[in-house]
Amino acid sequence: MLLTKEVSFHPNPLVDRAVKLALPFGLVTALLISLYLTTPHEDYLTLAGLLAAYVVPPAGKESVIPVGIGLGEPWWLLAMTIVIIDLSTSLFVALNLDLSLKIPFIGPWIGRAMEGGQSYIEAHPWIGRLSTIGLTIFVIVPFQGSGGMNATILGRIMGLAPMAVVGCVLTGSIISSFGIALGTTAVLSLFRESVYLGCGALIAVAALITGIILLWKRYAPAA
Repeated sequence: MLLTKEVSFHPNPLVDRAVKLALPFGLVTALLISLYLTTPHEDYLTLAGLLAAYVVPPAGKESVIPVGIGLGEPWWLLAMTIVIIDLSTSLFVALNLDLSLKIPFIGPWIGRAMEGGQSYIEAHPWIGRLSTIGLTIFVIVPFQGSGGMNATILGRIMGLAPMAVVGCVLTGSIISSFGIALGTTAVLSLFRESVYLGCGALIAVAALITGIILLWKRYAPAA
């Protein structure tokens, strides 16, 4: 597995580790405090529940965002919060991979994810050849279960620098999260105008996703 040298923020190991942990956890804490101070209590509980569901597999942004919009939450707020969660997760894994492997229960899971990521790269060599572009595409395509953690592990296995991996995850998450949110909003708007238009839009989306999956399975492994 090609793992690049770890990032160092300070020569003192304790200070360096503190910074690496403070960045992701501080970002999540700031997000939760901001939501608590700016949203009604019921909306805050709904958003917190959706974020918890997103963090715990198998829920992904392709399901959490539409559900949240269906519950009446603003599309842009849902997309933004998912992006921040992806960024925080990516920062934690990219900067603390060595520590993560030593955490009980989490460490073995990450170890298995690394083995799975290595097999994935071997089956889809075009991702490695495209480097950062390939990793960004991996994050954008939602049906792969490519959240911040898995994508970051995959990027580290590819030998990309930790902050380059974080940049790919952030870019891919912005594109996919806001794309899903805007698409869901558009479909719901069509449903409000006509049930037939809404159903037609859903069928078109389902056909598009099915086509992408079929193309992926046919051509990607041999790329």
